Amino acid sequence: MLRNGRLKFGCTAVSGCAFLSHIARQVLICGGVMLLTQGCSILATYPDEQSQDNRFAMLPNGSAPVNDKVSIYWDEHAIPFIEAENNADLAFAVGVVHAHLRLGQLELFRYLSQGRLSELAGPIPQLKTIDIGLRTINFCRSGNAALAAMSDESRNWMTQFTAGLNWYISGASKRPAEHRFLDLPMEPYSIEEVMCIARLVSADLSWAVYLKFLKLAEHEGWEQAYQMAIDKRNTDTASYQNPLIDQVDESSISQLIQLFSKSGSNSLVVSGQRTQNTGALIASDPHVGLFLPNFWLLMGIKSPDYHAVGLMIPGVPVIGVGRNHDIAWGGTNMRGISSHLIDVSDLPSEQITTRKEKLKSRWWFDREISIRETPFGPILTDLDYFDSSEQPNTVALDWLGYRGSDEIGAFLKVARARNWDEYRLAYEHYAISAMNMLYADRLGNIGMIPAYRQPVLRDQTKTLDLVKTSTNTLVGYIKPIDQPNPYNPDAGYIASANNKPFSNPVIPYGYGFANNDRIDRLHTWMDQHPTVSVAELESLQLDVYSRTAHDLAQWLTTAVSSHDFGTQQYILDKIAHWDGRFNWDNIDAVAFEVTMYYAWQDYVDEHAQSPAMQSYLSGYGNWRPTLLAWFRTLPSEQLINYVSDWLANSDGAVEHYPNWGQFHRQGQAPILGNIPVIGKRFALENYPASGGNDTLFKSGRPFSPDAQSVTYGSSARHISDLSSPDENYFVLHGGQDGWYGSPNLTDQTALWRAGEYIRIPLTMENVKRQFNRHVTRLHAGHAEQE
Repeated sequence: MLRNGRLKFGCTAVSGCAFLSHIARQVLICGGVMLLTQGCSILATYPDEQSQDNRFAMLPNGSAPVNDKVSIYWDEHAIPFIEAENNADLAFAVGVVHAHLRLGQLELFRYLSQGRLSELAGPIPQLKTIDIGLRTINFCRSGNAALAAMSDESRNWMTQFTAGLNWYISGASKRPAEHRFLDLPMEPYSIEEVMCIARLVSADLSWAVYLKFLKLAEHEGWEQAYQMAIDKRNTDTASYQNPLIDQVDESSISQLIQLFSKSGSNSLVVSGQRTQNTGALIASDPHVGLFLPNFWLLMGIKSPDYHAVGLMIPGVPVIGVGRNHDIAWGGTNMRGISSHLIDVSDLPSEQITTRKEKLKSRWWFDREISIRETPFGPILTDLDYFDSSEQPNTVALDWLGYRGSDEIGAFLKVARARNWDEYRLAYEHYAISAMNMLYADRLGNIGMIPAYRQPVLRDQTKTLDLVKTSTNTLVGYIKPIDQPNPYNPDAGYIASANNKPFSNPVIPYGYGFANNDRIDRLHTWMDQHPTVSVAELESLQLDVYSRTAHDLAQWLTTAVSSHDFGTQQYILDKIAHWDGRFNWDNIDAVAFEVTMYYAWQDYVDEHAQSPAMQSYLSGYGNWRPTLLAWFRTLPSEQLINYVSDWLANSDGAVEHYPNWGQFHRQGQAPILGNIPVIGKRFALENYPASGGNDTLFKSGRPFSPDAQSVTYGSSARHISDLSSPDENYFVLHGGQDGWYGSPNLTDQTALWRAGEYIRIPLTMENVKRQFNRHVTRLHAGHAEQE
């Protein structure tokens, strides 16, 4: 039976679902009348085209509250390298740079982290639900706890960074498009608001699992789905896990978590014994939601204690991926459990308090909301997302983030570490979010530390239960330095790709990990390269081969090769001819993807015995090995009948899309560009994309028989050869500048697509030679432009 008219599955979590784009699109739900009656700001705002010279001229030009001279050297890509005489001035200048390049983006982060989206877009029901969810989780409570736990060094750094932000804002002569479009004032930031943003990007990926299965718990058969997920996670081995995270979830809160939590990434360190020089090599490419401006900023910094280069998150003034003279670091999300759900159904009423908050809305009345709190944390099942009448428990969220920890201080120590011992000890008090942090140094050494304060329950055997009893409380933690810390393994390399880091941990690390396509590909590649060079790592970061997809295609086409499928035979021939690579110009990948889409729907129909299982399997991310196992159980005649059906359904799409790039598009629209009709003025041309959900060059897409835009995947690339302080290579998808109309908003896209990099040296002699497009020099009481 043909299935052309059947419902398509929703977007998968691995694609990120473009949370911010989703928010922008929801604006029109308010109605055109609201937009038109708001005033002229929305209709009159267009991209403010600015030359590079004009953008540099927007840098501050007045009195600077610094203690000594500061020089900010800029290259042609608007990448800054800051040189300061003291650490306080360096932090201040970092704030100036963040504000100059990403002020509009920071403003959106401010509203997101505080749950104030309705203030931007009006009384949209979806946004109200998200706002309440964000306020329930309460990133600002976590930020305040972190602020209280900070060392004096960390607090002083954040204070000076915030001062730099605010000094730039106070003297800004023009407002970014986000401020003008949404008619927002140029308001200063408090250090508490900056810490809210820092905690937004430290969310626990376990929340996506909790939201999904708490919702499924409202339907018959949810226990079977949950047990299937836990059983298939392979708790006794560090290979081939089932990805609970990589699944559909209707919750926009879940989408936001994955978009901002660095939920993907690859990182590889190669010891000196396997490189062409004595130093180690590092290659990292973090995966996040793809939007413009980029999630990352490129920056170099130098002061008496710091001399490093790397990637920062706007509003979070530490280098998360990068290097100094002696060491380099990069990482991937560990997907470790940093929260537990606690059943508070029987908690005495006096232990439940209510927090009242005012929810403001543009174009509508303010309303008061009530959020119930317990000693464990906020009650999660009070969210509108859940049907309280169907929920089997009243559940509170106990998040490690509420207890306070100093991740800013940890990364400041990392930035000035000189060896493995100093690097390792930098993470001693690190807590969230859980990361596998890799290490390489100029002497050729490599290592990895799980940057993860692992909570220990009274009954550790219940760690993977979805909901814990109120008596199964936390009794302690395992520090990062007390976890396995591999150093200089015999293999001569360490790779991480969100896979399970170690076999048989004392306490399970997470509910699920990424499937092993990427980590297996890294291992296979290293086996084929006894000696590794920078050029080879550059090629590796563009790799788009999927072994599980290729194995599935080869097995299926061989199994039915004796049968002639008539007019649809050409589709099967394409699948048989396919080399397993998702290059944008590949003419066979579409045939595989679309055919397997229809195969998966038949698998779900056959195996989903309840609404909960239907929902679980519909969004299942690890479908390739599952399909292969199913195919092997089917009698030959039944398999042929199925294939005939799948090919017939796939015919139209395969004819319509001549190559993978026509089917798989990379959008470049800024957030404002996603608003229908009005957003066209900000829209940028999309382009054919390479890669897929499980390839090293990751570009996630919903599992669909139609053309889709990439909304999640590789967002930045870094490679360093530690034998030289100047052999550092970076590139961003898009560009460095967040100003709509700036040439540096998208100037790195061409480099990105071509697999090219920007070399960023560390020695100041070479920095000054290369970063000569513009120099801003700040002095105590004076600033001048060159």
